[in-house]
Amino acid sequence: MGAATLAQILSDTLRQDLRDGVYLCGERLAESVLARQYNVSQNTARDALKLLEAEGWVIKHARRGVYVRQFSNAEAEELYTLRATLENLVLNWAMQAMNEQNQAQLAQIIAQARIQANSENDNGVWDAINTFHETLLRIADHPMTLGILQPILNQCRLLMNLRQRYDPADETVYAMTLTLYGNLITHIRYHDHLAAQNTLYAIIMSEREQVLTMLDLI
Repeated sequence: MGAATLAQILSDTLRQDLRDGVYLCGERLAESVLARQYNVSQNTARDALKLLEAEGWVIKHARRGVYVRQFSNAEAEELYTLRATLENLVLNWAMQAMNEQNQAQLAQIIAQARIQANSENDNGVWDAINTFHETLLRIADHPMTLGILQPILNQCRLLMNLRQRYDPADETVYAMTLTLYGNLITHIRYHDHLAAQNTLYAIIMSEREQVLTMLDLI
């Protein structure tokens, strides 16, 4: 198996760990430790981390090493502002391209999120929600915007993992969030662009407020 393939396999494993909150904002990912842990060369570990850096998950500091991205309040606020602006464009493009099969797929994703919420599986809820937004990106089919927005979504996931560690969501938060997603799907189904845009904005701003409140606590 080639080094490039090994690096991709390792990056896939680490990416899932980052999604699941195994590594949180500010934690170091040392090449030597990863190489020993996964029985690969240090070069392979370095290449895997480069892939994750390109996706926005980690950042390399000169003479200090690689760390999971962390954010100040101002940076988090800017991140969500950028996300809201770009996802508004994505939603508009996706609604123009949307068919009944796409609508059913989005509804099924949120149904899965509800199942995960009822099972108190926090990672499952956020996995489903991330899949919802990534599916909108795929339906919109604008590769340049995908390249810009996907790292932003990844970084928002890091912040939500941190929020879940320090200020876990409860049933009320999940119910409110999933109701908004249900409303969004309804607006998409009836081609109500303005209502859909307003609902998506409310979803993103709600997540933003949860993150900023959490950052004030730590």
